[in-house]
Amino acid sequence: MATNVTSDEAFNKEVIEEGSGLYRPNEWATCKVIISPSSALPDAEGIIGYPVDVECEVCIGTGMGRFSFIIDECIQSMRSGEKCRLTFDDAKMAKSPDGFKCECIIKLIEFMRSKDIWEMTPEEKLTKASLLKDSGTKCFKEGMTDQAEVLYLRGLKYVIAAGEVEDPQPKLLLSLNVAACQLKHKRYKAVIAHCTNALAIDKNSSKALFRRGQAFMALQDYELAQSDFDQCVLLEPNSKAVQTQIELLTTKRKKLDAHYAQAMSKMFGKVPAVAEQQ
Repeated sequence: MATNVTSDEAFNKEVIEEGSGLYRPNEWATCKVIISPSSALPDAEGIIGYPVDVECEVCIGTGMGRFSFIIDECIQSMRSGEKCRLTFDDAKMAKSPDGFKCECIIKLIEFMRSKDIWEMTPEEKLTKASLLKDSGTKCFKEGMTDQAEVLYLRGLKYVIAAGEVEDPQPKLLLSLNVAACQLKHKRYKAVIAHCTNALAIDKNSSKALFRRGQAFMALQDYELAQSDFDQCVLLEPNSKAVQTQIELLTTKRKKLDAHYAQAMSKMFGKVPAVAEQQ
């Protein structure tokens, strides 16, 4: 019995042995599993993010490998005692022809469910958010931006679910970190949205202004970019990074002005000829 785990068919799950019981693992569940990848997967343990080819305990949502989220979703769809074949296509997920296909056999021996998010206290939710932020930062520093973004967004979900709290820093930092990941992926409108949320918490966040300014500049909203960079200068007058962006913005604006001037010159240059014909 084959079932798609995702709507885009980037990976599929085929049940080899049926499990039993009414419940399935949830996020943060402790699961005793055996994950056996095919030999075609290079650096299997690093990419999957969990121990492979051995019986081990994993906590759903804590893997930091490139394909950890796939393994997590698959395990969360399983019942105790179930064995399945998971096939995934890196080319489809990464939308790159350089990806590869791989297969894993996963055996879920037993598990212990964790509290669902709605059962947690605000303090427990903030603790989970902090763990996810730290894991995301580790991934980001290692160049695993996709994984970092997923972890930061999950952390942000827990902070928002915690409701009104005295310390706004967790939400501020996670919003800034999500924006940093999205800036790497050139999702500029999302960068602007998250930085604007961060500035609603701290209007003097130079990181939020700087990243939003970069996003505005990439979208050619040069006036808004200039405004954000100007505020950055007031907050960090000695920042070389800000000065570099302002110089880049000045160059881009001059180039755009020259383009418009040339276009206007061509357009108005034709007017006398038309007038003479009349």
